[in-house]
Amino acid sequence: MSRWGLFYKALEILEPEEWNRLIDALNELDSRCPVKFAGGMEVFSGDGSTVMFGIVHGLGVAPTLAIVQKASPNLPDVDYVEVDSTYVKVYFKSPPPSGTGNVKLFYLAVKL
Repeated sequence: MSRWGLFYKALEILEPEEWNRLIDALNELDSRCPVKFAGGMEVFSGDGSTVMFGIVHGLGVAPTLAIVQKASPNLPDVDYVEVDSTYVKVYFKSPPPSGTGNVKLFYLAVKL
C-alpha cells in the first residue's frame, strides 16, 4: 500500500507510459503535501507553578504549523504556543494544578 492508501486492485497491466504518468502524478501530489508531520497526546504532571510544557515533536526542524488542544478537564486556558526545531512549547495563562499525569495535551506539528 502506498502513502496515499492506494494499492493494486486490478488485473490490468499498465503500459510503461501509463506507469510513468501515474508515478509523475503521485510525485506531484507528494510535492503539494506536508514534508513532515508529528502528533499525538503528551502527558505531563502539573506542580502548581509551571506554566510552560514542552512537547518533543521529533521533526528535526521548526514546524510551519503547530496545533495544540487540551485533553484534560479543568486545565487553565492556553496563552500561546511557540515552536522550535525540538519543541512545541505550550504556555498556559496560569499554572495547572499539582497532580500526577493531570496535564494532557493533543498536538499536531506540520513542516510544509
